[in-house]
Amino acid sequence: MPDVEPGHEPDYRFSLANERTLLAWVRTAFGLVALGIPLVGGIHGVVLPGWHREIGLGAITLSVVIAPVAYRRWRRAQQAMRLGVWLPRDPLPAVLTVGVAVLFTVTLVSGLVTR
Repeated sequence: MPDVEPGHEPDYRFSLANERTLLAWVRTAFGLVALGIPLVGGIHGVVLPGWHREIGLGAITLSVVIAPVAYRRWRRAQQAMRLGVWLPRDPLPAVLTVGVAVLFTVTLVSGLVTR
């Protein structure tokens, strides 16, 4: 017997928009991993500023936080649409903003200190 979710099926346009938002967050997480891996492993022949490993680990850590929280956000929004209630507040923009600001600050300080 198939799983039946409570409520009614929302307009497919809203479901697809919700899914596109999830995919955008997943792309953001992949981008942070793509930034972090070369910084953690180093780039052959390229001199990186100090703290590059920590910056890379921070980017990877932020991506590890974003991916599951994005899925949880998608799931909660889908359930809210099915039940016809207000959409839940989303912590992801604040998490990403603070995380990127911290990474930027560390990168800037690292560049100034190593000069």
